[in-house]
Amino acid sequence: MQKADVKIDQEKMASEVKYDGKYVLRTNTKLTNREVAQSYKLLWKVERAFRELKSGLDLRPIYHYTDTRVKGHIMICFLALVMETALCRKLKEIGSAFSYAEILEDLKEIRAVELTVEGKRFLARTEMMGNAYDAFKALKIRPPDLLKEIA
Repeated sequence: MQKADVKIDQEKMASEVKYDGKYVLRTNTKLTNREVAQSYKLLWKVERAFRELKSGLDLRPIYHYTDTRVKGHIMICFLALVMETALCRKLKEIGSAFSYAEILEDLKEIRAVELTVEGKRFLARTEMMGNAYDAFKALKIRPPDLLKEIA
């Protein structure tokens, strides 16, 4: 068995430390350097929002081969992020103690059922559980009626 002699060049490490945690971004926008960096760091939110959107719709992976489809995919990601960000901001404004994820889980439990009684059709909604009501309150939207006659 051969023996290896390993050394760490402390001088070289000290000179390279200035590059730790750095990255280079190039853009053609008029944003400041700080705004560009902050926007880049928020990309994970776009990706997470789209993953949640896809899982909520129970979609399989989609592979895009045309510019139109790629642009559509990006637009859906962006809209998902805008919707999440808006709801989070509104929840904060009303002082809600619940996170976006907690409220989203409770909203997923709301169901609508179509009923026919004596020839009349109705749409019945399940009771809102947990923190679902906070989303409607934050957005100043009236929750769907518990029971509504439909034509």
